[in-house]
Amino acid sequence: MLIQLSKNSFIRTTERYGYITNQLTRHDRSYDAFGADLLREIKREPQEVDDIVNRLLKIYAGVDFETLKSDFMEFAESLAKDHFVLLAETPELLEAQEQTFSYAMDNPKTLESDFYQATDEKVTENTQDFFLEEIQGRPLISNIQFELSSRCNERCIHCYIPNEKKRTGIDMPTDTVKDILDQLAEMGGIHVTFSGGEAFLHKDLIELVRYAREKDFKVTILSNLIALKDEDVEALRHFNISLIQVSLYSMDPEKHDFITTVQGSFDKTKAAIEKLVAADIPVQISCPIMKANRHGYREVLEYAKSLKIKAQTDYIMMAQADLDTRNLANRISIEETEELLRDIMEYDKDYEEMQAKVRPVTDEIKFDLERYKKQPLCGVGYDNCCITANGDVYPCAGWQDMVLGNIYEQPLREIWENSEKIKELRKITQADFPQCIECEARQFCARCLVRNYNENGGDMMKINKHFCEVAFLQKRLHKEYYGKPIEL
Repeated sequence: MLIQLSKNSFIRTTERYGYITNQLTRHDRSYDAFGADLLREIKREPQEVDDIVNRLLKIYAGVDFETLKSDFMEFAESLAKDHFVLLAETPELLEAQEQTFSYAMDNPKTLESDFYQATDEKVTENTQDFFLEEIQGRPLISNIQFELSSRCNERCIHCYIPNEKKRTGIDMPTDTVKDILDQLAEMGGIHVTFSGGEAFLHKDLIELVRYAREKDFKVTILSNLIALKDEDVEALRHFNISLIQVSLYSMDPEKHDFITTVQGSFDKTKAAIEKLVAADIPVQISCPIMKANRHGYREVLEYAKSLKIKAQTDYIMMAQADLDTRNLANRISIEETEELLRDIMEYDKDYEEMQAKVRPVTDEIKFDLERYKKQPLCGVGYDNCCITANGDVYPCAGWQDMVLGNIYEQPLREIWENSEKIKELRKITQADFPQCIECEARQFCARCLVRNYNENGGDMMKINKHFCEVAFLQKRLHKEYYGKPIEL
């Protein structure tokens, strides 16, 4: 029997745990140290199962061959059932099982809906919960977002990046990006996001995508797509990237162009989306809602559905990274948010399904509040960071007033492990927000340190009233639409 890692799957292992994710199905699983040992043996090239078991016998010397093979096959068959790996008798049969993304699929997936594991195996139920606890005290970098260029060809009225930065923009040198990718690979990273500014303004974006895939990274691109060229589409077809996310604000060209402040941007973005779909490249639409387009989300969703792609929205908005809050004048009010949510709940089936599944973070946390208090709020500073074109390293893309270090002055590992600012961030847990711990709207709250920071003059611990109002609104509407409220 032969086994091979699917081309859409990615593995990360440490001495403590193993992790596997599939960019096509959007499923993932986490395992204990034994599972890590098994995952570590699975490669992108076909291997005989017996050869793997013989290598494992050197680790588990007290186990006989047949017992260990039985355990490995049970493990492998479960992974194969969910398309993480391929199992077959010949290389040709392995190849026949391989899945390739296509919009011809009945339900092409371009967005995770939840992180609960669809398996009967005895694995951690929720991978998000697992990593939020596993990485405490021993952070392991998993994802990096590169701001390849601080230049941008749009000037969106709600953007968290100040316009002055876009006007005087620079690009990160290609060799520097490759060097950081090498460092990330050595540190065990698994996912790279290329953004800006505008990612496609970087002259070597395609070369960097190619290099990242050669280093076996899962790759996402964030872009407005108006600089996308036909040759870019052709090149991207061959890289098996995870996703391209694009902002589309309205199906009314005037409204979209008003938000971007660039005439003709709607036509260019829409045409680019359709070229990517025709080339079977995974695309997802982001449609941030603000006063200028609050009545247009349904039309964007209809358009996305017509192309069999996902659309999602954000209606909270973030203040600028330089702590200027004037862009928040575009944020919709709580009354307008309710109107929008009612429309989404009645029309967006994906959102309806997601809300219907809302439940306590995990059953364990439901009954163990002390465990919950010790968790960090998110993975910022624990498993991901952002690097901008000038070399500054930030906790995340919007937190550009919080510089952890600079890659032109220090290696990435040194910044990740020794930055005093990142050490302080890692001390923050759910317990540092006592007013939120047992809040009845906790399950509907999207607390975010950077949103707090940017909106409150650099105070990450101060929660804005608007965020709380939105959480309670969601809780009230969830009860109205889906019945029994969530209990803590």
